[in-house]
Amino acid sequence: MITKDTWKKGFVDGLKTSLALLKVVIPVFAVVKILEHTPIIGWISNACDPLMRMVGLPGEAALPVVTGMLANFYAALGIILALGLSAWQITTVAIMLCCCHELVLESAIIKKAGIPAWPILGIRLFTAFSAGVMMNLVGNLLPQVS
Repeated sequence: MITKDTWKKGFVDGLKTSLALLKVVIPVFAVVKILEHTPIIGWISNACDPLMRMVGLPGEAALPVVTGMLANFYAALGIILALGLSAWQITTVAIMLCCCHELVLESAIIKKAGIPAWPILGIRLFTAFSAGVMMNLVGNLLPQVS
């Protein structure tokens, strides 16, 4: 039965979760906004541009992709917001990160479970970039909305 206490607990839990997420998203967003005024993002973009173009993303999209793959979705979200990607590009990044996220943590868990981490890591990376390539192909077939 839903009571006043249920609503109160849900509100408090939701507030705690929101604050925890904001502690990650806001600093990452701020750092990326600051980095936009330095040559660092340009260097990363140029280095990753060929791979990102295969999945229909600009070179600077490597930042949220790599961050999400190594850290978590929320850090990647802060970067995505700062870069101003299109809806289709955000969807592509999200699909890639659904296949391949938090690799460091999850590889450690896989290894602890007694499964060799490298094959699983390779499969996840291959799946993520294959999904990105498929999104790019589908995106190229769709009419462009201006």
